Order: sequence, then structure tokens, then C-alpha cells
Amino acid sequence: MKKWISTIVLALLAAYIVVGAIVFSNKPADQVCQGVKLEIADSAEVGYMNTNDVLSLLRKSGLDPTGKLMEEVNLRAIEKALDAAPLVRKSECYKTVSGYLGIEVECRRPILHVIANNGENYYIDEEGEVIERISKAVYLPVATGHITRNFACHELLELAQFLQADAFWKAQIAQVYVTAAREIELAPRVGDHTIVLGRPGNYASKFDKLYTFYEKGLTQVGWNKYSRINLDYNNQVIGTKK
Repeated sequence: MKKWISTIVLALLAAYIVVGAIVFSNKPADQVCQGVKLEIADSAEVGYMNTNDVLSLLRKSGLDPTGKLMEEVNLRAIEKALDAAPLVRKSECYKTVSGYLGIEVECRRPILHVIANNGENYYIDEEGEVIERISKAVYLPVATGHITRNFACHELLELAQFLQADAFWKAQIAQVYVTAAREIELAPRVGDHTIVLGRPGNYASKFDKLYTFYEKGLTQVGWNKYSRINLDYNNQVIGTKK
């Protein structure tokens, strides 16, 4: 019985392969591309690139396949153009049997906007890669001050990743400032004070202390009581009153 089942399964598989080969090999030479079927990975979460952005990029590059003969559609050229876009990590193109161009795009996720005092202006994505420009407005923490690219892609990346992963601090921290001594200060959205992180690192511990200070201190005396809140000391928070 098992032998017969195996034989039937193999026969069906062979038939499927033969039919598939016939279908794919018998595409008419004059088949015209009906349009683009696009899938953007994590597009709803990233929110920085959509279908219109991709189609606009193809049109500007002269690579919109719609209405062209399928045999004239250059998949490699389209992938190359998409991969050169600042917010694209990688893309993959393929032709469908029904006459559409399928495009799968994986986006990069910027998590920090750097405006350094040396004149450089760029973004850092979640993997520490530099994005030189973004054509649309994105709302991210802005890092300013004495920032080299190496500092941004390592020390500030760790901070940005921490903020990105925590909903409260992601909403609360608006700006990051790096001093000439490579120490970090923060400007919050709520409260008229400067948060002094000091030397890079130990972010989880420092923000735990700050949250406790917010919860047990500022909620009692008011959010504008202190001008500076220093977290760069072990087991303590130092507040400077106005």
C-alpha cells in the first residue's frame, strides 16, 4: 500500500513539473507587462516608503515596465535602481505567468538624525549604517554637537537602539547633544531641563534611575523644578535647581 501511495505521489509531482515547464516555456513573445505587484516588507511599521515611492522611482529611472514587452523588462536594472535608493536594503524582481512584474522590497529603518557641528547631515539606521539623505520628513531624535561618524555609528547607535525599543523614552527624548568631551546630554519633550547622561554606555541603568526620579521626584515638585538632571554617577541622581 505504501509503495502504491509513493508511486502516485511521484507521478503527480512529475506531472506538475511537466505542466509548469510547459506553461513557463510557452509565454507569448509579445506578452505585455500588465503592471507591478509590489510587496514592501514591514512597510506599515517602517512607514518611510510606500508603493507610490517605488513606482515614482521606476518612472524617473525610465524603468516602469507597464506596457512594455515582458522580454524587454530588465530585472537586474530595476533591482539595481531600487537598491540604490537610500531607504532600500535590498530588492528582488521577477516576472509572473500572468504578465506582471513582481517586486519585493526590504526597507531600511532610520532611528537617528545626525546634524554634526562639522557640517555633516545624515541618518543612522537600526544596524548602524549611514543613510545620506531622505527625501521626506521623518520624525526621529536629532543628534547634534561634536559627532564623528564613528561615534554616531557606535556610541550613539547604542543609545538610539535603546530609545527605539522603549515606547516611553522614544516619545520623551527629542534631542541628543554631544559635548566636546564626548559626553551626552538630552533634551526631553516634556519638562524644561537638560538630562546629563555623561559618558556613553550603561543606558538601561541610567534611564531606570531617571524614570524613578521622574516618578518619585518631578511628579511631586513639578517638571520645571530643575534645570539639569545628572545621571552620570553610580546609584544616584543629582538635580540642579533653577
